[in-house]
Amino acid sequence: MKHAMSWGWSLGLCLLCACQQPSKQSPKDATDDTDAQFVAPAPKAWTDAFLKKSILFADEIYVEGPQGIIDKTAMRIEPEIMDSSTRTTRDGLLQDAHMKPGTGGEVHAFLNNWELVGFQHIRILERVAPCDVKVRASGSVRFVDIGTGQEKSGDSLEFEGKIPR
Repeated sequence: MKHAMSWGWSLGLCLLCACQQPSKQSPKDATDDTDAQFVAPAPKAWTDAFLKKSILFADEIYVEGPQGIIDKTAMRIEPEIMDSSTRTTRDGLLQDAHMKPGTGGEVHAFLNNWELVGFQHIRILERVAPCDVKVRASGSVRFVDIGTGQEKSGDSLEFEGKIPR
């Protein structure tokens, strides 16, 4: 019995030491990712309607589009002169920025190569369901295609970019 206990202790001690031995892999082998490959997700279909460099001026601008529109837009927020929020609604994720009363300036946003200048308010809605991209502008609207110099103006204008499905 004493012989079995000493043999058991010896075996246990050997196993404990073996478990604490440093890895026999070289550092190069441990970090070698030659077998692992990163596969980027396939790009989502998108419209080319907003790729021409243009500027849209209006009192209020509303943009809506499918999931992923947030990756195609940006809004510049200046907390001193505007209030802003980002919140989830039943329709999707809504980014909202408007000028504080009595302040000068405008809200700036970008949709691909379009610059959006809202004198009062800009809202961007990322819808949950698939849809096309729509831009609605109201109040002293002026649209300028920078490449051609062509202009459109009116009380309201609407633009739509179809997304292939």
